[in-house]
Formats: sequence, C-alpha cells, structure tokens
Amino acid sequence: MKQAGLSRYAAAMLIERVAVGGAAAVAPGALLQAFGIDAAEDSPTLRYFARLFGIRNAVMGVLLWQVRDNPQALARMATLNAATEALDAVAAAVPLATGKTKPQAAAGAIGASIAVGAGFAGLALAARRSTRA
Repeated sequence: MKQAGLSRYAAAMLIERVAVGGAAAVAPGALLQAFGIDAAEDSPTLRYFARLFGIRNAVMGVLLWQVRDNPQALARMATLNAATEALDAVAAAVPLATGKTKPQAAAGAIGASIAVGAGFAGLALAARRSTRA
C-alpha cells in the first residue's frame, strides 16, 4: 500500500478512536446505553469509567495520527491498538463466561472490540508490507 493509502487508513482509524472516545468522554450515558447497559444500572461510577475509556481511546487515536507518515512506527502503534482491542474483548468475555454480566452488554463490547481490532490488525499488516516494498 502506498503512503497516501496508509495515511487514509490511519485517518479512518483515528476517526474511530476519537469519535468513540469523544462520545464516551462527553456523553458517557449514551455510550453505556449503546453497549446495552440499562438506565437503572447507570451510575456516576460507571460514567467515570466510561470517560476513562473515552480518554484512552482519544489519546490512542492521536498517537496513531502522529506516526501516520512513518510506516514502521505506524505498524507498531496499530499493533498496540489491535492488542488493546483483543484485551478489551477478553475483559468483556470473562464476566460473560462466568454469568456476571448481561449477554447483550458483553456481546456489544466483544463485537466492537473484534471489529475495531481487525481494522487495526489490517492497518498494521499494510504498514509492515509497505516497509518491504
């Protein structure tokens, strides 16, 4: 993939990170509902952790954007993002497997993590291939 294509791919992943992160930081209640958390379970503590999640995502997006013109650094950063998503999926799967969370909440989180993680894995692969070309 040419550098322009890598930059567009990185921009798409940046948009995902900043959009989701910004939504979680600014409107944590809406994000919690999107992930299947009932309004009765909403709390200031849950909203605090949703904001932490949002800030983490936004920062990871900005870091990704900063390395978009360096394929080697982009590959490393995209790999770290993919690994983070894989760990997020595991973190959601454990309470699901033990019956300590509602299936719809865990399924949404796991599905989102797998989809976003696949996007980052693809970006990492494309960046690695571009360094070999």
